[in-house]
Parts: sequence; C-alpha cells; structure tokens
Amino acid sequence: MASFTFVQDYLRHRLTANNRHGIHSPFVYQLIDTVIYNYHNQKAYHEIAIELSGQNIATERKLPVKVLKLIYRLTKHFNPSSIVEVGEGGRTSHYLQKAVPLAKIDNVNDAELKGGLTTCADMVIFNNDVLNLQVFETLLTAVYPDTIMIFTGVHNNTDAKRVWDQVKAHPRVTLTIDLFWIGLVFFKLGRAEKEHFKIKY
Repeated sequence: MASFTFVQDYLRHRLTANNRHGIHSPFVYQLIDTVIYNYHNQKAYHEIAIELSGQNIATERKLPVKVLKLIYRLTKHFNPSSIVEVGEGGRTSHYLQKAVPLAKIDNVNDAELKGGLTTCADMVIFNNDVLNLQVFETLLTAVYPDTIMIFTGVHNNTDAKRVWDQVKAHPRVTLTIDLFWIGLVFFKLGRAEKEHFKIKY
C-alpha cells in the first residue's frame, strides 16, 4: 500500500504540474503530444500481457502498467540502438525488448559500473532500487548529447527525491521532465539555460 507521504506527493504533483498547454518548448510539447499522451491501445501491449502472464518477478518493485506502457512508447519513439539498464528491471526489461527488438541491451549492477563504461549508450534506464548520485555520475561516461536517461521511482522516498534534485542540478543536464512516476533527463547541447518541466501523467 502506498504511504501517506507518497500519496501527498502525488497529489501535490498533480496540482502543480502542467499538461501540454503552456509548454513553450517545441521539443517537449511534441514529446507530450505524440508520445506521453498517446493513450491509443497498441498490439504490443496485448502481446506483452500474454508473454508475462503467470510470471512471478519477485525482485521487481512494480510500476503501474500505464508507466510501463509509457516506457515502451518512449523507447520506441527514440529508437535507441544501445540501452544500459541499471538494476533489476523485471517487467521493464520486457517492455524495452519489445519496443526495440534489435537493440543491444546491457543490464548492469553497481559492481560492474566501477570505473564507468567504455562505450556510449543511446538510452540509460535506472530502476528504482539503484537511484543514487554516484551511479548516475559513473554512467555519465556512457552519455553523449543525444542520450536520454529514464529514472524510475524518483518520488519513492526522501532519498530518491534528493537524488533526483541533484541530478537535475548537475551541470551536464540541460533538460528534465518530471512525470512523477518517472523522470526523463536530456543532455542536448546549445540550450541557453536549463529547463525543468513537471508534467501530469
């Protein structure tokens, strides 16, 4: 059962976040309009539900299905050829594989991250059990301007919220989108100043 504080945070987010209206960034507006708020049913959702039925993924802190579908859409939209997934993904891993079946997906843990990564990644996804600043800074070795990072569980607890604020403030981060359930991080060059958006989802 969700904690009282978590519910409060969710309601506060709903009250203070925007939808597509009032967003002046063309990139963010288009992403909201065509991907985040694309609630149309997709054949892949049904296929994934069948493939996962009966599976017991005990290590996973479950994300709502609507969030897993959003991760699927984001992954399909950005079409990464290389993904680094940090921590135990469970169902999240399945949605990633379904979205980009030809992509190279590496699942890594803290021990494997020591010293950083030697290759670049188009997408990095942090599962909520490994959300800490040290892991984020280590993964920056794999980041280039077009990399997208997805953080799950950014509002799960006080520590997660603190790390999310530190990630947003990092000098290499140029744009973030807080969807409460997940946070999106971009590193695109050429932006005059940082932009942070809170979007209802």
